[in-house]
Amino acid sequence: MITFSKFNSLFGCKKPIIQAGMGPYDTTNLAAAVSKAGALGLISTVGMGSLQMPGIGVFKYSAIVGEGTPEELLTSSIDKVLEELNDYPDAKFGINIPVSEEFIPTASRIIRMVIDCVKRDPSAEKKCRVIVTSAGDPLPWAIDPLNKKIEESIPIKKELPDITWCHVVPSVRAAKRCEKANVDVVIASGREGGAHCSWRDTSSMVLIPEVVKAIKKPVVATGGFADGRSLIAAIALGAIGIQMGTRFIATQESGFEQGWKELLVSATEEDTLIARGFFGPMRFLRNKRSIELVDATIRGSPDLYKGIPTGSSQEIIDLEVGGLENLFRGNIDATPILGGIVAGRIHDIPKVNDLIDGIIKEADSVLEELKIGKGF
Repeated sequence: MITFSKFNSLFGCKKPIIQAGMGPYDTTNLAAAVSKAGALGLISTVGMGSLQMPGIGVFKYSAIVGEGTPEELLTSSIDKVLEELNDYPDAKFGINIPVSEEFIPTASRIIRMVIDCVKRDPSAEKKCRVIVTSAGDPLPWAIDPLNKKIEESIPIKKELPDITWCHVVPSVRAAKRCEKANVDVVIASGREGGAHCSWRDTSSMVLIPEVVKAIKKPVVATGGFADGRSLIAAIALGAIGIQMGTRFIATQESGFEQGWKELLVSATEEDTLIARGFFGPMRFLRNKRSIELVDATIRGSPDLYKGIPTGSSQEIIDLEVGGLENLFRGNIDATPILGGIVAGRIHDIPKVNDLIDGIIKEADSVLEELKIGKGF
């Protein structure tokens, strides 16, 4: 059996799998289930605060996560996860915090709240072992931010030297920036992934080995991973583990709507589209609303399809906000359903523990096949 010792030493988990944040949706129950199963669950926080959209104004996801301050909402989530993990002494979990420009004021508050919680609560200190920042620049949150210090900057590793700090990147250039920031682990995200993705096309097969070669930090692979076979592929590319988002949506414990899960199961590898969303480019499952978002992007943010960062438009925001309302009405075709290309490899909705155990068993089996040259 593979031991995945590098992943275990950094994250305290025996199984080298991270559940992605997947905001703005509530991943509290999912994070607890993943952590119970021996992998790393993440609480998503983007739904807990407001986004400042340039030229448009302030937007908040209260329809999804409920009312409350970011501190109140995250405290409730952390308390729930800690309670769920009370009988699992070795379980660990983390917090995903986007640091995009639109979210920086809220991100700063959430980072401060996590720091205070871990310092104050011995249980949180033992189990909340990871902060994953994403969708932005890691440098403002480094001990030495160079010339990128901002008013909201908080040096994560200075405040919590024992925490494992990860940052998600879409390119080699961004990975090198993580090295400057001295993050502990780089999560390299190929454009196959669902929801927020790179402005430019870079597949996991190309990105991950290039990031591994370019930096000295450990690398976790994400974007297109769903099973034991793809876990072994990630290890072969030089990663120490994988992060999965779309695959975890289609599990019994995830809080996503049943229609969303069923759409993932029925989708093929050809059934995704990219359009402008709240955090830049977003990958959606193909349906009526995602096609409308593509049309709106062509009208309002056409440079996205040239790989040039560009702002959103009121039409795009309205389509997303209205689509979220449709989700709660059960109208899936009129909802912007986020998901990666890996949806084409999802064919069931298992329990989280069964999914993770199956991934590890398949990884062992595939590795054994490779050792004996079966099929070559």
